[in-house]
Amino acid sequence: MLQLFLFLHVMGAIAVFGPTFAFPVIARHASQAPQHGHFAAVVSDAIERRIVIPGAIVQGITGVALILILGADLTSPAYRWLVAGIILYLIAVLYAVFVQAPAATRMVELTAGGPPAGPPPEGAPAGPPPAIAATAKQLQRGGMILTVLIVLIVILMVTKPGV
Repeated sequence: MLQLFLFLHVMGAIAVFGPTFAFPVIARHASQAPQHGHFAAVVSDAIERRIVIPGAIVQGITGVALILILGADLTSPAYRWLVAGIILYLIAVLYAVFVQAPAATRMVELTAGGPPAGPPPEGAPAGPPPAIAATAKQLQRGGMILTVLIVLIVILMVTKPGV
């Protein structure tokens, strides 16, 4: 049983969090080709809502199963790394659900009309409309936070410091 849940947990981490490393590439291409911005926003939102968030919840379930199968005593100093990983995981999931996902939905809504046709009006600032630029910045910042959290969790799970 241990091997099965360990396999599910590791494969789940790869399948669930791996695609998130493509988000910066998708965003970069959208900024270079604004006519495809809505498509990029829809694809990124779909990956987050249909793969990442549900998968992250399954990761929690397989993680709890592993803790129960191993009979790990989370109050023991030997498992401080695991407690730290669980706390970082909870922060990441809550941030993804309550901050990042709504921002991604907002980007889908903001880009639904596509970029304005023709050149910008005389005196208008270059670049995307302010709401799109602000939401893109929020998504970028959130993506960096979530990436750091995921990398820290992986480091803890692989190295098990203090053991």
